[in-house]
Amino acid sequence: MRPARLAGRAAFRWAGTYLAFGEARRRKREQFVLRTAEDVTRTMGDMKGAVMKVGQVLSMMTGVLPDEMAGQLATLHSSAPPMAFELVEQVFMAEFGLPPRKVFRRFEHEPFAAASIGQVHRATLDDGRKVAVKVQYPGVAEAIEHDLANVGLMLSMAGLVARGLDVGTIVSDLKDGIRAELDYLREAANQQRFADLFEGHGFVRVPRVHPELTTHHVIVQEFIEGRPFREAFDLPQAERNRLAEIVYRFCFGGIYRHGLFNGDPHPGNYLLTPDGRVAFVDYGCVTEFPPDIVAKFGGVIGALLDRDIDAWRTATEAIGILRPNAPFTTEALYDHMHWYWAPILEGEVTFTPELAAEMIRRNTQTTGEGGAINRYCNVPEGMVFLTRINFGLAGLMANLRAHGPWRGIITEYVRGVPPVTDLGRLSAATTRAGSPI
Repeated sequence: MRPARLAGRAAFRWAGTYLAFGEARRRKREQFVLRTAEDVTRTMGDMKGAVMKVGQVLSMMTGVLPDEMAGQLATLHSSAPPMAFELVEQVFMAEFGLPPRKVFRRFEHEPFAAASIGQVHRATLDDGRKVAVKVQYPGVAEAIEHDLANVGLMLSMAGLVARGLDVGTIVSDLKDGIRAELDYLREAANQQRFADLFEGHGFVRVPRVHPELTTHHVIVQEFIEGRPFREAFDLPQAERNRLAEIVYRFCFGGIYRHGLFNGDPHPGNYLLTPDGRVAFVDYGCVTEFPPDIVAKFGGVIGALLDRDIDAWRTATEAIGILRPNAPFTTEALYDHMHWYWAPILEGEVTFTPELAAEMIRRNTQTTGEGGAINRYCNVPEGMVFLTRINFGLAGLMANLRAHGPWRGIITEYVRGVPPVTDLGRLSAATTRAGSPI
């Protein structure tokens, strides 16, 4: 009902713009975008859960949404409306049988971050160590279950448009992935795996977990001092390129070197640390890929690196992205689908809002030849959140206007060639067990 009322208010405001003419109409339409953006953000922030996650994903769609809308939605990454402290105490009593002040030497009432499933408070352990305490909103699991109950219906409607979609697989992946984010014990275990892999790393930092204080609804982890990653958008271009490469290597190196994929690429999950590293602080959406799937990813990338579009078509069919015997020439398929891999098709590429928008547009097109091709495309089992990182990462990189040798970096991972950048060499020198990202 709340989204319906929101749509009604937006339609009413838009209709009002027709009462003005010329410059006055332009100003009214600018006001419409801003007020609607504020309204949408407030509603999504209040509703939390899956609805708020949609807002976070939309905020990263650089070049698709108006800047005012994307800017407002970006606040959902870390500064959503917090829950009352009484509810925090309620969670602690249920989990520990004690209020926060009895569990920690000091616990700050006001959260320093609030997102879709929980909010984060600063605290101090009895031994003086500073920690970040993530507390899940009471009732958010039930709210998300109600949201997920409608996912099948919505995607079934999408399947009528894009008939190639295996709706059952997508629904299953979405539900499993979002439900997994509600289990803080699972998240803590994933986070500790990453912390072990990147201990002492040259440019990646992962906060360690305190398992003795972590439960299904509370995670206690090392507190890391740092600035919000969004501040990177205003840094000089050379520093933006460096930070973009760090994020890129963390995302794709994790997949190809460790079979691990952290699928929530947005600025609210990253911190700029004083020593120049990037801290990756959220592990609710982690997928582990078996070696055979990683090898199939490599098959697609290898064909693109060799510019062999016949091998590329065979590889995309083998992994399930393209259905066999699609009635199109390989050249037509490549012309439409190559945008998904556009950043690695040339030696060096600059991510722009236009590139990010085109990647999304091609993959969601429903009309013309592109729409016809998309009806033979699919999201294979286990890859819904991989699609999320491609779109989300493209939006993040576009905000940075990131320029770099993305093709060479991916070649390192797929072909095992020596690092092509200084950061790659630093990674090789500082990663444990000789498995650099």
